[in-house]
Amino acid sequence: MAECGSCGDSIEKGEEFEHLGRTLCEDCYLDALNPPKACDPWAVHTAKSSMAQGQQLTPLQERILMLLKDRGPLTAQEVMSELKISESEFKNNFATLRHMELARGFKEGDKVSYTLFSC
Repeated sequence: MAECGSCGDSIEKGEEFEHLGRTLCEDCYLDALNPPKACDPWAVHTAKSSMAQGQQLTPLQERILMLLKDRGPLTAQEVMSELKISESEFKNNFATLRHMELARGFKEGDKVSYTLFSC
């Protein structure tokens, strides 16, 4: 049994993927090939249309928003540490929040911080 070079999960024999010299599980492999993009005009349009139709946030997305509301702006590392989530989980969920125009990132000196969209 192999171990994913990104998330550390065990991978059944024959279920592993090679990418840039690393052995990855299927989820990490898909993330590596198609990383989430926070700035995507079509995704913003689609997300806003979905919101108008009553799409709900996931519990993790709600937790990210509440953390940013209560303690933001925060770096990605601060959010990941506080919520005990992986970088992949943060990026995927933040991209959705950005597309819905609920949260945004900005440069603060030499670091990137995250806050609510309306701030």
